[in-house]
Amino acid sequence: MCRGALPRARGMMGATEEGGMRHTILAGALLLAVAACGQETDPAEDVDVGTGPTGRDSPAADEGSPGAGQASPSAEEGSPGPEGGGASAEPAAFVLNRYGDEAGFADQRPTDYVATEFTTFQDMEWDTWTDTSARGEGEVSGTWCLDQDCSRDPYDIGIELGDPVEVDGTLYFSAYTVTEYGDDMPADMRAALEGSDDGRLAVPVEE
Repeated sequence: MCRGALPRARGMMGATEEGGMRHTILAGALLLAVAACGQETDPAEDVDVGTGPTGRDSPAADEGSPGAGQASPSAEEGSPGPEGGGASAEPAAFVLNRYGDEAGFADQRPTDYVATEFTTFQDMEWDTWTDTSARGEGEVSGTWCLDQDCSRDPYDIGIELGDPVEVDGTLYFSAYTVTEYGDDMPADMRAALEGSDDGRLAVPVEE
């Protein structure tokens, strides 16, 4: 304001009449300029100007405010992955296979499967195998067709395993059904197979 007051005082001098009034006006203008400069004061020293964008201190998050002091949420341990996964599949059932072992052992998807003391499945390929059923195809022979030399030339067959039972905490298939007979298996041999073990599978003796 002091810088602007002096030019204004000079302007007032140029606008007055010449003569004795000029000195009087000049003196008055100078007094007004001095008075105006005296009215300007610096900001009070105790005023907190602040550091925030509006001249105020940026508010700090209260300790009790939502999200204060909390880490970003992360995936819990054991949660499912992007591939669906997550839940594990139920365990599939077994068969008691006596192939090469008279006592038998728990087996799944066997290629060669001694199912009972009368019947053996060979070269099996399994399409499905779960805890409730299994389905496959291959060849079959047994004591019921020894007179046909079926051990050397077994019959084509398709079967489905089912009726799982629990033995000492493990599921075993206990029955089978013929789903397809090969054209090479005559009717009397089909009847012989069905009558030999009545579609039952060997299972372990519960301890």
